[in-house]
Amino acid sequence: MSKLPFKGEKSMLRYGSLKNLVALFVLMLSFLNFTFAGTTGSLKGKVTDVSNGDALPGVNILLVGSGRGATTNSNGEFLVTGIAPGKYTLRISSIGYKTLESKNILIEVDETTVYNVKLASEDIELEGVTVEGKRPLIDVKKTASDQTFNRDKLEQLPNLKGVNDVLTLQAGVVRFGNQIFLRGGRANETQIMIDGVVVNDASGGGVSADNANQLLQQLYSGSATTGAGLPAEAIQSVSTSSSGLDAEFGNAQSGVVSITTKTGAEKFSGSGQYRTDGLTNSSFGERYYSGSISGPEPISTYLLPSLGVEIPGKFSFYTSGSFNQSDGPFSFTKSTFYNPVKRKIQLTGFFGSLLNNLGFNYSDRQNNEFAFNFKVTYNSGANDQVFYSYRANATSGQGIFGSYQWRDRYDSSTSTVSLQTQDVVQYKHFFSTNTELRAYISRLQTQRTSTIGNLTPDRYSSVTNFSNSYYRDPNNDGFFDVGSAQSWFKGRTEVWSSKVAFESQVHPLHFLKTGIEYYYQEFKQTQISYPLSPARQVDPNPRGEFYGYGLGRWVNYSTPSRGGFWLQDNIDFPGINIKLGIRYDFFYLGKQAFAQEFVNRYEAVVGAKADWLKNNSFGKALTSGNFSPRLAISYPISERASFYFNYGHQLQFPDLDQYFHDALFDSANNVPNNYVGNPAMKPQRTVQYEAGFKQLLFEDLSLQITGFYKDVFDLASQQPLLVNGRSLSRYINLDYASTRGFEIILEKGLSDHYSGSVNYTFQLAKGRAADPFVVQVTPQLTGLPRETRLDIDQQHSVNLFLGYRVRPNEDYELFGLPINNFAASVTWRFGSGFPYTPYNLGKTLSDLYLKNTGDGPYTSEINISLEKGFEFFQSLNLLLKMDVTNLLNRRNVNLSAGGFNSLTGAPYVYGDYNPSGSQYIYPWSGYSGGTSFGALVPP
Repeated sequence: MSKLPFKGEKSMLRYGSLKNLVALFVLMLSFLNFTFAGTTGSLKGKVTDVSNGDALPGVNILLVGSGRGATTNSNGEFLVTGIAPGKYTLRISSIGYKTLESKNILIEVDETTVYNVKLASEDIELEGVTVEGKRPLIDVKKTASDQTFNRDKLEQLPNLKGVNDVLTLQAGVVRFGNQIFLRGGRANETQIMIDGVVVNDASGGGVSADNANQLLQQLYSGSATTGAGLPAEAIQSVSTSSSGLDAEFGNAQSGVVSITTKTGAEKFSGSGQYRTDGLTNSSFGERYYSGSISGPEPISTYLLPSLGVEIPGKFSFYTSGSFNQSDGPFSFTKSTFYNPVKRKIQLTGFFGSLLNNLGFNYSDRQNNEFAFNFKVTYNSGANDQVFYSYRANATSGQGIFGSYQWRDRYDSSTSTVSLQTQDVVQYKHFFSTNTELRAYISRLQTQRTSTIGNLTPDRYSSVTNFSNSYYRDPNNDGFFDVGSAQSWFKGRTEVWSSKVAFESQVHPLHFLKTGIEYYYQEFKQTQISYPLSPARQVDPNPRGEFYGYGLGRWVNYSTPSRGGFWLQDNIDFPGINIKLGIRYDFFYLGKQAFAQEFVNRYEAVVGAKADWLKNNSFGKALTSGNFSPRLAISYPISERASFYFNYGHQLQFPDLDQYFHDALFDSANNVPNNYVGNPAMKPQRTVQYEAGFKQLLFEDLSLQITGFYKDVFDLASQQPLLVNGRSLSRYINLDYASTRGFEIILEKGLSDHYSGSVNYTFQLAKGRAADPFVVQVTPQLTGLPRETRLDIDQQHSVNLFLGYRVRPNEDYELFGLPINNFAASVTWRFGSGFPYTPYNLGKTLSDLYLKNTGDGPYTSEINISLEKGFEFFQSLNLLLKMDVTNLLNRRNVNLSAGGFNSLTGAPYVYGDYNPSGSQYIYPWSGYSGGTSFGALVPP
């Protein structure tokens, strides 16, 4: 039985480091002028007398079940902040007036919902005191083009299994292979936050790459390769910000994806779901399971009171999990060499150690993913809230990369296994309805291995002929039978982070936010190339696991840290809303980067002096940081329309692998992809501009038009080096890129059971080099002045969503037939072709300057979802759902599965000549499609 890595391994965080971190956190708590990324929304409005329009002071405002409320001032106005996203019932009461309850008040992250109320005197006879609340489609005070999917919309999306399924429907988002890109930036430039806490894996690449396609995927993706694993059922809302970021957001060049999760309900509820595509002959072998349970925490709610112990306040919990398996277009064939039958999920973290006693086992398939989320909430009933969250995401599979999508699939490819867990404790204190303090501390652990069948390096096969090391076909049947990929990797990253926050409406015109954050990181990796080949490296200080094995060895151990401070004022004048912000970020390499042994090894390999030694202490690094100004303006021209503009500097520190990748002594030419990190790397910087217009055309229809432009400086690239006859490459800040374009979004709110949206994006993404490795591969282009289309430059995209829903308690007729508890939706994604370089047999140097001049095939995918619910009793609802993906069965190019032929500019067809080799591809392996059916028991 094999299992996820690092079972029983103790935390790498030393006691002294933990003590210093706790001390810093306590110090941060002593300040009140700090805030962190938004996970809540606000509600404001005015209460007047229905008969004469007079403002009503002293009216009680309560959002039922949230513990949040307010009292109107002398002008009848109220403001409630710190509200978790979701739908609420708003209760308004005052002596001498009838109590009013307004249902379905929608609160969204970083949004202010405006709701004005008219109360009737008890002397006035009115029918009904319960009304439906409805949030306007646009907020004329908003200063950026943020996009949000709330839970109502998420529930209608076809085949929803994760965050990426939501992001690909938003304007300005490009899906390239398995990665997501915002407005032309690299995938690791997108910061992913769950409930206000960053979940990106800061280590970056590190897993051995076998070819240039994998290298490109690693550098483009970097820290975005993990972080978004979360059960779809747990997601309350997904908000994307690509421009106009508040000053509280740092280390994010392209944007921020903010995910909020559900919290516990006042009553017990649960759900379960099973989906499969096994009912059709085009099955990819997909099996998806999910479940959730929510309600009051049973010990404090029932057990302790029965024993006479009363705890003030309320505890509630929410937990969910999902498990997804598939084989994709390839059959998962077991062999005598590699035949994993069972895997055991071994979680880390405080809560994970408890779950391990339950034992999670599964039978291996080509791709496997397990996600788990748990949250417990304490609401004191007064001014305090405490949250504890635990999240886990485990994946395993045989990563089939570009050049291995061929018929000649070798038997023993590497399997990559990863695990990410996070423990978070959050605290909120409300000084008043519009002033709050927040704080959190988090531990994020990421572990990855890449091995052959979970073998250790001493059990690999010996390879002496490097030109044919990966594959053997002794019986000449066209399929590789023996041999193994020659790489072994094991890595672990542990990040302790903390934030403290304060925000307040200090004046009717000024809403202040200011904050501090700190991240302490431990980064540990061992990577071995050709494990049983004669060791050629001479290292006087043996380091890493399995010392002495491998033609090439890279060992990293570093303890960097970073932090930031920010201050922002939202000035809300009667005719204009202005946000002014400033942010300061710093990065400390850690003591190990200044150790003489590390410096000597680096200088010996690169043949140059270390040039990062001036900031050799935490204090010097703290005072040598970078400022990032932010400005955003909205100009409402009426209650239905407004213009907005924003400008800002966003910087991001390179991934840790780009700072600290080990300096290999013996960089022989036959050791592939030998590169070294560079501790002198500067932060990458983006300067962005955005301007737009939004208009409420009708009460349920809005239009938004946005134009954007951004310059990106000091992007990470690789520089070729030749030192004493040895070749290698080093990370440097070399590349430049720019993106410009516009977006049009038309949205219809839910009315008459219908809702929908359509968006169109035009963008041009260019850079000094089409990919980050062009200088490494073609050093002749070092001085290239012109911009080239980036590989991710998809110039045109359209996304459509249409939804129809009749809820269980509604009666409706469709085509003369009564119907209820029914929903249907359709999505359409269209994308123009990605650029490519047409193959030229007579290639010359001048052809290199025409890179990415062709356009590949466009993609178009229509998905539909049909669901019908059946009520059993009053509390059980069985929902049957059918999802059809790629309804028209279009053969869309899948860039993570072979792409298309650069000779023909079209998808591969069996028998096509491949310009990069002599392999052949199955005609169906580069396409996407499928149909799935499922059953869901919703909460």
